[in-house]
Amino acid sequence: MSEHATENRPRKSLRESVCEIDRDILRLLMRRHNLLRRMYTAKGHLDPAEEKFLREAWEAAASRVSRDPRLSSRLFTLMQEVEFLPRPEDEPADKRPAFNLAPSTAPVALAMRAPLACRDTRAWLYLAAAAGRPLRLEPCLMNDPIVDCVKMLNQLGAALTRENDGVSAMSAAPLAAPDKVVHVGCSAWNFYLVLGHYLGRPSRAKFVGDPDLRFADFSVARRFVGQMGARLIQAVPKSDGLPVRLECSGVLPDMVRLPADAPVELAEGILLAAPFYAQPLRLDLAAMPARTVIYARTLPILEQAGADVRRDGDRISVSPGLAALPEKPSLPMEAELALLLLALAPSLGGSVRLEGVWPQTPAAQAGWELLRRLGCSPRSEKGDTPVIELTQSAPLTIASDGFDLPEQFPVDWLPLPLALLAQTALRQGSAPLPPALREGLTDEFRSDMTSFCSALHLCVEDGVLRPLREDEAGAAAGRGWNAPTPVWALALALAACARDKRAVRLGNPGIITTLYPAFWTLYNGLPAPKMEREPAPAAPVQRQRRRIITSALADIPDLPDDEY
Repeated sequence: MSEHATENRPRKSLRESVCEIDRDILRLLMRRHNLLRRMYTAKGHLDPAEEKFLREAWEAAASRVSRDPRLSSRLFTLMQEVEFLPRPEDEPADKRPAFNLAPSTAPVALAMRAPLACRDTRAWLYLAAAAGRPLRLEPCLMNDPIVDCVKMLNQLGAALTRENDGVSAMSAAPLAAPDKVVHVGCSAWNFYLVLGHYLGRPSRAKFVGDPDLRFADFSVARRFVGQMGARLIQAVPKSDGLPVRLECSGVLPDMVRLPADAPVELAEGILLAAPFYAQPLRLDLAAMPARTVIYARTLPILEQAGADVRRDGDRISVSPGLAALPEKPSLPMEAELALLLLALAPSLGGSVRLEGVWPQTPAAQAGWELLRRLGCSPRSEKGDTPVIELTQSAPLTIASDGFDLPEQFPVDWLPLPLALLAQTALRQGSAPLPPALREGLTDEFRSDMTSFCSALHLCVEDGVLRPLREDEAGAAAGRGWNAPTPVWALALALAACARDKRAVRLGNPGIITTLYPAFWTLYNGLPAPKMEREPAPAAPVQRQRRRIITSALADIPDLPDDEY
């Protein structure tokens, strides 16, 4: 090629160069992943000595170019745990089909029993196992956190069994605190629950979990447990997540004070385990900003279980023992999922009827208030069978001046109102964002919101949602969007009820089943899904063969030889 032709070749823009580098990084990550798989042992994991060597080599190399701990520690852990799709032999990876979200647009007619609250379910299972008493809960969500909790408690000596959509606890010896490796699964709440169980008695154990908990921050718990005569040690240097080792003396002080930055889950785990400590526990929650959540969510469970709980302001005293643990306790519905199901009525029109009790927690009340501010009229019926119902004659339209989110509305639930706003933008051409979705957002949430809107062919301009023009669609248009959390995936499925001619696709539909296993059965069955399992067909009656017994003997005549 001549020198003149080289000079006339158009140069790549900086944006194109960065995209090309990103593709090179992905190819290197896939190559690294394949090499790691070849290094796996017969048990299907990397030898600890090999992983330690790789980690130390990575940290040494990263320290030469950056002081950021996210590069030297968190990125290595992510590279170790990231998974890739198997590459098809007959088509390129970028042409893999995603899950097309195309729900029926007819008015919804949903009537079902609402699933029980996930954390309340696990709390009752722990109380039954720790006391060694029988208990039955149904219908349970049977999602990953509950299944992991059942396995975790059975590791400690419980007798829990799963049957259809319920969980049963059998009479057994009360839970001990064995010195073993305990797998807590994917939920940080499971870890805090078992941590509270061990803290009140002389014990030691090691806690491990799914890859997500390797990125969790348990540094507050590590600093706090010293108050309760314990020590929490990170198994991986420079890491704040699992795995960790715990050593407990079982000697409790007169007063345990939780710091302001302590997670609510830590306090709940200690309170639920307190009735099984050998001595009374006094807990001071005055420094915790979210202490009202603990009072609304945990104290009613302990009182219903017959625990001796006394509250004096922000100080809680729990004495050992449970007076009467009910075999079928009363649990509220899972508010996060119930809010999503109720939102189907303003999304499509029609009626949603849920059997169950609406929780009295601040978050659940904020969700109820959100529906009212959107112009909906949810109705609650009390009685032998409590019911929550919401009827909407036509799909929701949001006024041009928008609305404000309730103060106690959880940050983790923000994708759900964003989905309703996205529906309005797709139907009406624009929708103003409330202040909570414009100000004070973390960089991570803002990035997820931008990606979410792009998957719906929307964009945010000056605090207003509007549809993208055809010429504004990016390279990812039409491809499946990988939701970062189950709530984001649920929000995309909800927003797709108002989809336009352009397809809305979800690249990782399985992420929803980790939270709500029955969701796709419900979603694909709209507008009138059947959530109750049909009884198995009766087996055909087989005719019993008659056997005749008689005392008569046959007289066989002798035959001539030529007849044989």
